[in-house]
Amino acid sequence: MKKIAIINGGDVLGSIINFFKNKEVEITAVSDIDSEVFKLNKFDLVIVNSSVNKIDKKIFKENKVIRLHPSLLPAFDINEPVKSAFLAGVKVSGVTVCTLDKEGRNEKIIAQFPVLIDYDTHFDEFEENIKKTENMLYPLVINSVLENKPFSFSCVMGGGCSGNCEGCKH
Repeated sequence: MKKIAIINGGDVLGSIINFFKNKEVEITAVSDIDSEVFKLNKFDLVIVNSSVNKIDKKIFKENKVIRLHPSLLPAFDINEPVKSAFLAGVKVSGVTVCTLDKEGRNEKIIAQFPVLIDYDTHFDEFEENIKKTENMLYPLVINSVLENKPFSFSCVMGGGCSGNCEGCKH
């Protein structure tokens, strides 16, 4: 059985748990200050859905860590990326999944997916589109990382399937 720790899962925690509910994956949700969980458990993957500043640096040194971020990194790598992107007037934002190095810095981008902002898009609509994109993309990418497979957009984009879709028959 694979073990995942999700630090500050927030709104995406439910979609990740739902995706893995019938798979051999144990998910532990922790806060960023709960380093005791990491002393007692060995995780196959640690997922950070927050700022990395408050997280014990030992977690990065001792685990494979990926970060979920609601903007197209490296843009808006700040505390309120959705609000900041909208106020900046960008026409394309999105979500990013990247690896973190042993110091907790962004390393390699695994996947990004765009969210368009039209001239008449309201902030609430944009924020909801970001959340929908996170809930769609993050579980698929996490599954690929757990299976040590490169992530493919084929399942998301309606092309051929890489076998990472929930309910996929491939």
